[in-house]
Amino acid sequence: MERSISRELLERVAQTEPIARKLDQIEKQRAPVKFSHVIAPAQAFLSAVIARHAQKTVWMLCPSVRAQDSVYETILNWLPNAQFLPEAEFAAVENILPDPEIAAERLALLAKIDSESGPHVIVTTRASLDQPAPKRGAVSSATLQIKRGTATTMEQLLEKLSGAGYDRVAQVTTRGQFAVRGGIVDLYSWQAPLPIRLEFFGDNVESLREFDIDTQTSVRDLRKIDILLGAADDQSGFIRDYTTKDDLIIEIEPEEKSKAQIPISESWIESGPEDFSGAFQDCDIGEFAVGDFLLAETKRDQFVKRLN
Repeated sequence: MERSISRELLERVAQTEPIARKLDQIEKQRAPVKFSHVIAPAQAFLSAVIARHAQKTVWMLCPSVRAQDSVYETILNWLPNAQFLPEAEFAAVENILPDPEIAAERLALLAKIDSESGPHVIVTTRASLDQPAPKRGAVSSATLQIKRGTATTMEQLLEKLSGAGYDRVAQVTTRGQFAVRGGIVDLYSWQAPLPIRLEFFGDNVESLREFDIDTQTSVRDLRKIDILLGAADDQSGFIRDYTTKDDLIIEIEPEEKSKAQIPISESWIESGPEDFSGAFQDCDIGEFAVGDFLLAETKRDQFVKRLN
C-alpha cells in the first residue's frame, strides 16, 4: 500500500473519538488501556495506529506462532520497519537440533535492540519473553564492527576470529567458520543472514560484500559489517530483559492474568456495560484478497468512498 494512503488511514482512525480517547490514556500512562471487539484482521492495524501515535518501542505479544506470522505479515503494510522475533527452539523438547537461521535471526534482532535507541516495533509471542537469551549488553559488547576503508590488518582479524571460536576451513559452508585465500577473508558470523567477503589491500579493508554460499557469487556491497565474537551461546538472561519501563507492551488475545499495558481482543475485555463504539467489525468491501483484478479495483473504489 502506498505510504501516503497508509499514513492517512492510520491518522483518520487515531482521530476518531473512541480511539483518540484511549490513545490519550496511553500517553498519560493510565494502563491498562483495553481494546475490545477488534476482529483478528484489524488487530495488526490497530497496533500500528498505537505504535505510530506513541513513538516508543512497542512489543506485540501474540498468543501463538501462527498468530505471530499473520500479525507480522499484516503490520508490514502499515509499519514496514516492524521486526520479527521468532521463538527459540529447544532440542530437549522438540527432539531436533535448533534451527541456526532462527538462532541467527534472534541474535541479530537482540543486537539491534541493544545498540539502537529505536523506537522499534517487535512482533513476537507471549512465550518468547520468558525464553533464555544472552544477557542484555552481551551481544553488542561482543560485536566487532568493521567499516570499508578502515585500517585493519588481516592478521589482527584472523587472531580475533580464532580466539572467538571460529573454525578455519577451506570453504565457508556454515556459521562460525572463516576461510582465507590470499588477501581475501570469507567469514560467516553467528548472527548474519549471509556470509561476508572481506578484501584487504595492505592494511586496509578495501571491499566488503555479502555472498551466496551456494554459488559463491557476490550479492551486494556493504559499507560496514558486524561480526559477533562471543555471546552466541550465552543463555544467562531472558528476552524480557530487553524490555524497558518506557516500552509499550501490546498483548493480542490476552490471558486473564495479563499485565500488558494494552490488551487487544475480539471479545469484550473491559469493565462496565458492553460498548461497541470502538469496535473494528468485518466489512467485505474492505477485503482485498487475491482475485479478479476488476473486482478488486471496484471494491477499493467502494471502500474509499465509504471511508470518506
